[in-house]
Amino acid sequence: MNTKRIHDAIHKHLGEERTFSKEEMAALLAKLENNPIPPKRRWFPELVSWGLAGVALLLMIGVIGSQTGLIPFLGGEQPDRLDTSLLKESEVHGLEDMSEEQREEFLKRQPKDYYAETVENALRALPFPLTLPEKLPFDAKFVVEGIKDWHFPSNTDGKDISVNFSASNGQQSIMIDAIDFEQNVVEGDSGAEITHEAVKLKQGSEGDLKLDSNGGQIAFKNKNGVNIKIYFYDPLKDYDTRNVLTNLANQMVVE
Repeated sequence: MNTKRIHDAIHKHLGEERTFSKEEMAALLAKLENNPIPPKRRWFPELVSWGLAGVALLLMIGVIGSQTGLIPFLGGEQPDRLDTSLLKESEVHGLEDMSEEQREEFLKRQPKDYYAETVENALRALPFPLTLPEKLPFDAKFVVEGIKDWHFPSNTDGKDISVNFSASNGQQSIMIDAIDFEQNVVEGDSGAEITHEAVKLKQGSEGDLKLDSNGGQIAFKNKNGVNIKIYFYDPLKDYDTRNVLTNLANQMVVE
């Protein structure tokens, strides 16, 4: 008989207004001595110790997260600067004939190039949210072409970022450029442009559409102010380029 059953027997005996004989009392005392009452668990000190351990863990995650962008991602947000822990720095070729001083001076004037092993890592690393189109006109998946940090010469604040994605089926191809700052680019006249028009997109956005004999491009801003350009190359003219570009752009205007 364990301690709980002994106490239950005592309460039942007393509830029936019965008294214990000397023999019964001696037997119960002996059983209680052989089945001591276990000490109560001291929950408060254990809770304090668990609480301190939890605080220490959160502080550790906070330190790591502040360096890698982990904390914003866990909260469903983008990092506030380019998270290079998810990327690899691209090698710069063609500098073999330069002196160390020349290489340093050259690299100061160039954006820093990175690449990601997966599209997911590239999107997670960006300091701005970006949604890639899921419905393409042909069967293909996007790959990461590259990510650039344009804030040279320091390249340390993780701002002024551009990213490039592409998808191709061997005959047609789509390229997407996204950049989070205003960049003045002088585009030459290819002579192949056929039409140039403004098109209405979702949420009242407007796109700048250009069509030529090999496809075309559309430029617009998403709701986060990111400048986006989509290029569609279709020399076989298998698709309606205007509809393809408009559809792709609408998928990137996040609601």
